[in-house]
Amino acid sequence: MLVARSLGPENYGDLAFLLGSFWAIRALLDMGMGSAFYTFISQKDQDRKYYLVHFMWLACQFLFSLFLIGLLLPESLLDRIWLGQERELIVWALLATFLQNQVWQTVIQAYESERKTSRIQIASLCVILVQLIVVLSFVVLSSLSVLLFLKIISVEYFLFTTFMCLRLGKEHREKSIQEENPSFNVVVTEYYHYCRPLVIVGMMSFVYEIADRWLLQRYGGSDQQAFYQVAMQLSVVSVLVTTSILNVLWKEIAESNKNGDDARVIDLYHRLTRMLIATAMFFSCFLAPWAEEIVVLLLGADYKDAWPALFIMLFYPIHQCLGQINGTLFRATGVTSLLMRITVVSLLASLPLSYFLIAPTSEVTFPGLELGALGLAIKVVGLNIVFVNIESWFISRRYGSPFKWRQQITGTIVFLTLGYCSKFVGINAFPGGSAVAVIVGMVISGSVFTVISIWGVKTIPKIFGIEKIDVDEVTTHLKSLYVLGRGQR
Repeated sequence: MLVARSLGPENYGDLAFLLGSFWAIRALLDMGMGSAFYTFISQKDQDRKYYLVHFMWLACQFLFSLFLIGLLLPESLLDRIWLGQERELIVWALLATFLQNQVWQTVIQAYESERKTSRIQIASLCVILVQLIVVLSFVVLSSLSVLLFLKIISVEYFLFTTFMCLRLGKEHREKSIQEENPSFNVVVTEYYHYCRPLVIVGMMSFVYEIADRWLLQRYGGSDQQAFYQVAMQLSVVSVLVTTSILNVLWKEIAESNKNGDDARVIDLYHRLTRMLIATAMFFSCFLAPWAEEIVVLLLGADYKDAWPALFIMLFYPIHQCLGQINGTLFRATGVTSLLMRITVVSLLASLPLSYFLIAPTSEVTFPGLELGALGLAIKVVGLNIVFVNIESWFISRRYGSPFKWRQQITGTIVFLTLGYCSKFVGINAFPGGSAVAVIVGMVISGSVFTVISIWGVKTIPKIFGIEKIDVDEVTTHLKSLYVLGRGQR
């Protein structure tokens, strides 16, 4: 948000387009290797060849991309793909996204596979804090630019990755040597069988991501790109809890599946989906009524037109958290063929819908609705709801468990109604249009919303898709923390 406010909609839109395009290229080049790597090293302590194969693939990806973009592609083709962005900027965007989204994620996976979650989470927090301090310094000096921001990301992640890899490598050298020593061909074959279905997923994901970003940049411009990006960034607040535990869940499911413990796999799945969907509903339905105020407060009047897209995107995390858990289960258990088929169908449906919602109403062969960022938000949320529930149905069928979808509707309606009612209380308790009035009103509204939500979840948990046993476990855990805190004092 600091970067978005400092750069302004036009420059921030260019940054979002560059980063989004390389996120798409990452999906194409990865071909499921990242998922295979984490699944294999989560099952048990693996031979170093599993690490070597993955690192060699990462190096090939980067060198191929750098050679293609930095030297091979002519300026005319670069202009058509990245719509006028300079080659230097494109190369730095490649480096920044590669280090942040591929190399650093590999480091996280390596630590998580050994249950060193706290250590890598602290390191990730340090990365963000350092980035915040550096960016804030340049903002104060009024010298932050898109190119400088990309350089900051690149240097920072390179240094942190080097440090954490050296530390982990030292600990690995101190481990006892494994008895099992598979050949290089055996390791490559395992990767091949796991990744083969995901190659198609990567290709389709690339087309999906690049088409959305390109269409929005082509027909909506940098401003609409910025509006969609800030809406996406703000909406993920509701899914932070899910994101923080996905690698832990992946590790536990992969290990349980390797041991043939299907009962534990589905128990983990249901417990987490119930609690995390309710958590996402809680945050999303409180924030949605305040969408316009949040945009103006955090980003300024230049971004005011982004609030309709934000309102829609705030409902994205409710099913996105379920989709992330579904994808984790599919990948951790090696059921990648089914995931591939569902993903391909969803992406095929996505492309024409994106064009229809984003394309201009005139001056093109096939006119659209020209909704810009709002149209893309509607498409993303709508398709996410449909296909995530299809994934959930397949999972329920495979493990012989009930498929509960009604709670998604009832929980969202109840929470959203409560969100609007609490906003009404907050606005009337502290009226006025100033930033202070908005903040105080949100605090009052949040307090009312939280108290009533807790009472509702504890009294009638099934409306929110939660079982009584989940509420009792959380209550017991909080009581134990309270008792422990009193004892320490």
